[in-house]
Amino acid sequence: MNKQLNNHLISRKFLPYWIAFSALMGVASATTAEQLSDKDLESYKQLEISGITLAMPLETIAENLAAQGYEAVNNRLFTKRGPMQNNRNTVFRIEIEDNADSRLITYHRSLSGGRVKTAGDPEPVPDYEVDMAQRFYALMCEDVSEAIMEERQCEPLTKVTINAGHGQFIQINDSISMQLNVTAANSAVGIKYRY
Repeated sequence: MNKQLNNHLISRKFLPYWIAFSALMGVASATTAEQLSDKDLESYKQLEISGITLAMPLETIAENLAAQGYEAVNNRLFTKRGPMQNNRNTVFRIEIEDNADSRLITYHRSLSGGRVKTAGDPEPVPDYEVDMAQRFYALMCEDVSEAIMEERQCEPLTKVTINAGHGQFIQINDSISMQLNVTAANSAVGIKYRY
């Protein structure tokens, strides 16, 4: 009984120190996480999709896309067409959402018209998309645990496909969601930032 009472008194004696130490460690951890989060968040906001980023003002986005040959369907939707072989066209579409609580950029490429070629080896991802897709893939699937790779459904990186999440938006952290599905035939790449 005396031993239990003695342990109780000792633990009560050191309780204020333990609370102060725990609070101090909690503040230090929160500060470190917040600083890392700010740095990471900035890298996501600067991630380019066809030369535009989440950090750019809407006017700058419109100017950059116009310089690349995109036509404004409205102030949120931009499209462009490019010729391909076999009387086909490449159709590019960029959509911007800018709301009170979030900002979203999505990029889509698809093929239209002409004859669809099915025989032979799969074609590689177009050169003009490789860098963008690999940067997205690196942030989503590299330097993360096997469990996170599995959760994000990261497929092996190849010349013919760069994919995570089976083309669906996946949550990266509290602020960022990303989309990545790129092949020769079509692509869907997107990033969303919640304020």
